[in-house]
Amino acid sequence: MQYTVTVDTEEEWDWSSSFRTSYESVENIKALPDFQSACDRLGVKATYFVNHSVLKNHEASARIRELNQHPNVEIGFHIHPWNTPPYSASEEVVPTRESFLHNVPREIAIQKLDTVLEAFADNDIQPTSFRGGRYSTSTWIQDHLFQHGCIADASVLPFTTWADEGAPDFRDRDLTPRRRSMGDGAHGLWEIPLTLAFTRKPWRFWHQFYQAGERTPLKQLRCIGIAERTLVKKVWLNLEHPLGTSIEALLPILRRSEVSTINFTLHSSSLAPGLNPYTRTASDLKRLYARLESAVAMLNGWHETSPATVTEVARHLEAQYHENSRN
Repeated sequence: MQYTVTVDTEEEWDWSSSFRTSYESVENIKALPDFQSACDRLGVKATYFVNHSVLKNHEASARIRELNQHPNVEIGFHIHPWNTPPYSASEEVVPTRESFLHNVPREIAIQKLDTVLEAFADNDIQPTSFRGGRYSTSTWIQDHLFQHGCIADASVLPFTTWADEGAPDFRDRDLTPRRRSMGDGAHGLWEIPLTLAFTRKPWRFWHQFYQAGERTPLKQLRCIGIAERTLVKKVWLNLEHPLGTSIEALLPILRRSEVSTINFTLHSSSLAPGLNPYTRTASDLKRLYARLESAVAMLNGWHETSPATVTEVARHLEAQYHENSRN
């Protein structure tokens, strides 16, 4: 059972605002060395999914190149389509639907992907893993990135969709990685889900329970709140998110379920106080680090777990796939 820590490495922006083509500061990138020092101390391997706003900033990209030299670090591909060229010179705000890359006209979306790939090349970095902004992905996005060296997509958030128009719908996905065959003799492309599940099984039953409880008139009965106080909790291994408050309750369930991969996540802007809604204060940041430390302490106490980057997870899964095929 491999566990990985992933960081969406991007600009600061007002998450409650519109999707503007101009980007905000990348001041948060200065906090990455401290986070990496904590990962080193804990024996964690980190994958930083880096977007165009960071790569095109001289100071920020220099820090990413430094991280890329670290043996326990992977630099992956991330994209915010709303502020990644090309876009119309008169376009200041992108519709919410097109904040998801899979809804952007394909020709333009491919050009946006190539813009980020060129920025990686300018920094002498070859990404082999991907996470779409707002968890957006598709087969044609994967196909294009696979042609440029990517073998892992960590965009899937199980049991989840959003109310936004055109949002991804992962309600039929669980924690199982999926392999896409990319041709005879080729390494497959692996979809490696983030880890969101429930503290009681079967997970699909509780997923349906939550879905029903979020709708009226059942919502009025507050059945989810009652269940969470007595029976079950929905937990996302997001170190900054409120659903991450019960990480240590979920980890033993994952162990008993013998999941192959555990995928933690956070945003780079959460690593400096006051830059996003999750870490407004130094106390919030301290709480984030405490979550990471307690979770890793539990995982490292289990003989069957080991840290990995996202690409290492994909390569391990590929090796298992071929071994199982031979048997």
